[in-house]
Amino acid sequence: MHTRDGVSPERLPRVALAGSANSGKTTLFNLLTGSHYTTVNYPGSTVEYALGTAKRMPDFPCRVMDTPGLTSLIPSSPDEKVTVDALFAGANRPDFVVAMADANQLSRHLYLAKQLQETGFAVAVAVTMPDLLRARGKRVNAAKLSQLLDCPVAVLDPRKREGVEELGLALAKLAPPNPPTPFPPRGGEGGVKYPDYASFASGVNEEKVRDYYRALDEIERLSVEDAGPAEEPRGFTDAVLLHPVYGLAIFLAAMFGIFTSIFWLASPFMNLIDAGFGLLIAGVKHSLPASWITDLLADGLIGGAGAVLVFLPQILILFFAMGWLEDSGYLARGAALVDKPLSKIGLNGKSFVPLLSGYACAIPAMMAARTIPNRFERRLTIFIIPLMSCSARLPVYALLLAFLTPRDQPWIGGLALTGLYLMGSVLGAAVATAVSRFRPDKGFSDFILELPALRRPVPRVVLASTYHKAMQYVRKAGLTIIVIALGLWVLTHTPVAPLARLTPPAGGLGTTSREYVAVSHSYAADIGRFIEPLTRPMGLDWRGGVAMICGFAAREVFVSAMALMYRVEDADQKGLTKKLLASMSEVKFEGTNERVFTTSSVLGVILFFMIALQCLATVAVSRHETGGWKLPGLQLLAYTGAAYMLSVALVQGLRAMGVS
Repeated sequence: MHTRDGVSPERLPRVALAGSANSGKTTLFNLLTGSHYTTVNYPGSTVEYALGTAKRMPDFPCRVMDTPGLTSLIPSSPDEKVTVDALFAGANRPDFVVAMADANQLSRHLYLAKQLQETGFAVAVAVTMPDLLRARGKRVNAAKLSQLLDCPVAVLDPRKREGVEELGLALAKLAPPNPPTPFPPRGGEGGVKYPDYASFASGVNEEKVRDYYRALDEIERLSVEDAGPAEEPRGFTDAVLLHPVYGLAIFLAAMFGIFTSIFWLASPFMNLIDAGFGLLIAGVKHSLPASWITDLLADGLIGGAGAVLVFLPQILILFFAMGWLEDSGYLARGAALVDKPLSKIGLNGKSFVPLLSGYACAIPAMMAARTIPNRFERRLTIFIIPLMSCSARLPVYALLLAFLTPRDQPWIGGLALTGLYLMGSVLGAAVATAVSRFRPDKGFSDFILELPALRRPVPRVVLASTYHKAMQYVRKAGLTIIVIALGLWVLTHTPVAPLARLTPPAGGLGTTSREYVAVSHSYAADIGRFIEPLTRPMGLDWRGGVAMICGFAAREVFVSAMALMYRVEDADQKGLTKKLLASMSEVKFEGTNERVFTTSSVLGVILFFMIALQCLATVAVSRHETGGWKLPGLQLLAYTGAAYMLSVALVQGLRAMGVS
């Protein structure tokens, strides 16, 4: 692969973007690289950084590296330490560094820039969010700031695609005169000499830090000048959003609105996808000769993928809503709002973002916990993250709630979905409280949060973020779903039953077919019947037990497994979900007239999925982040065991009260 000038990207100069989490660093990276980037693990860790080729700086062709948030070269958390290690000793260490600085908090953000300069890095400063400073009647004089810092400065707004060319010109000033093409190899003759971190760190002390900030306060005073009258504040203010009563009410209302939209707004799009996959399956079966391979392709591959992708609209809505709140600056307010309640359960506001990220996926949420410096709080946060209802549970909840919710009252489903997410948080709080009470030695805890300015989100930025996150979700889950779906289909269709045995069984699927009989004589049936004594108290038959086992590979696979285990051949219903819901309404325990899926059994399955740790990838990440198997093993056994016992108790209790 080569650039348009014929230079391999690996031989271009490498530029690292460094700055705090709210400085606009990732927004700039996405603007510079577009979708042409890859994510890479830092050596020896699970933390990812992104690396791509800049497309919008013709004056300075380069490779751009986006690093996790950093406020100082003296790290205060494992996440910051990994970033420092990557800057100074990693395989992809940079030739130049762009220090990001929020114009509204200039002196604090320039602290990192001065440290980078002192270590010997070639540094350019990118001043972001000038629009918010302008609303206060101020502006940054880039020329004056450049003179005071003795380095190139560019004022830019990546959210509005402004100032990127100026950043390229600033970086070009750092390059050696008449640099050869391609750029000199790192560390070689004529290349960039890497700074020595050890000598820098040894010279840092409290007095030096105070001198830094005194100097930076003076630099901010001299470089920020008047630019006209300030604008009147509009909309909500921090006095309202951070109010212990009003703020909490707004937060709960926002969450209810998001989850109601997930259940209601996505419905027509889900129906379109559902019908589309149904037509695709019918088209494949009609165009190809009838055979075992055709059925594998149509029902196993396409049907298994369709049964999960039908829930993509709901996942998109979740990511979009969270991205909108983040871009507005509201999520940081949420962290400040819940700091006091979290302190009651042994955590603080720094756990908010990892816990909230758990609603999307537990894997990046556990990685985000690296920003928590206190070891006990970090491990406790990781321990309760699996109780947050991740997006992989969403397809399961959506299917089961659709079974229980009247079609003409979708708001009930939205309310129930909100309740499930809140219950996950309540359970996490209960577990954290119990653990922290039995662990008095918790170490020193502090919570210092820099609130980003409240601003109107840019739809383009939020949509781009939503797209990338959704595609990451699809890529991450796609291969697993395909492999599990195909493997399950093979298990449910081998060995092939003799034609003489393909007769309708009593108490079967209503519209019984050879498909059902083939599954009932398969290897999957043998496994399911072996574990049925365990699943029967939960209200599930052997087919539901097989689907439950498949859910341990990835929770969302449960839906495709259900689609395979409870398939109904009904020409009048082309949608996959409609077929599955119709099948669930009709299916009975073998040899009986007792329905498998009832109000009690469906509620039991929902409770099981709300608590059980069913994602083995999460277990692996938990082991890596905690440095051993003790905590992830406890998570797997405790959560799954408690989920099973509580599910059985709920189902049997409801039936004892007359709820079928």
